[in-house]
Amino acid sequence: MKLQKTNLADQAYTALHEMLLAGKHFMPGDKISVEDLARQLGVSRSPVWNAIARLEADGIVEVWPRHGVFFVGFDKARLMDILQTREVLEGAAARLAAEKISPEEVQDLRASIAAQRAAVAGNAREAYAAEVARFHKMMAEASGNKVMVEIIERLWARTTAMCIRPDLRPALMDERVDEHARMVEAVARGDGDTAEREIRAHIRRIAQSLTGA
Repeated sequence: MKLQKTNLADQAYTALHEMLLAGKHFMPGDKISVEDLARQLGVSRSPVWNAIARLEADGIVEVWPRHGVFFVGFDKARLMDILQTREVLEGAAARLAAEKISPEEVQDLRASIAAQRAAVAGNAREAYAAEVARFHKMMAEASGNKVMVEIIERLWARTTAMCIRPDLRPALMDERVDEHARMVEAVARGDGDTAEREIRAHIRRIAQSLTGA
């Protein structure tokens, strides 16, 4: 993938963000060669280093002086901190969504549930993972709180970076989709208490499956 010579820093950031979280090029803890990335993207090292600095701020990479750049490694304690924060924020977002959501947003969320079920039925794990990420983003956006959405997206990226290959057994995926569906219906009927309770319990189950805690 070669980049155009406009907004190279932004393009490099977007390309590297997608590359790292795709789970096809790097695994948690891998060393990242800036020179190789610059060559792959067809740019100098400057925009790549700019992108690395932004990714470090996002918590997706770590830069160790005299050692190099590393894709963030799995850290159980840090992951638990991230998931506990997500639980609070996504719970609050669900409560706000129950107050503000539009009929069109409810329709989009229900369509996402259908897409998730189709992916599970077809054992399409990558499609399922992508749809789940989109679903959580839509749930956050339905809150109408842009700052909350931005923070949740960053925390989601950190979770994904540490857990590139999560447990995606069909039975577990079915359970997760059922949990998502309950969130949507709670939000759709304006029941903020239930919506918040459902999503917080959902994230606690995710934490247990990822960390055993």
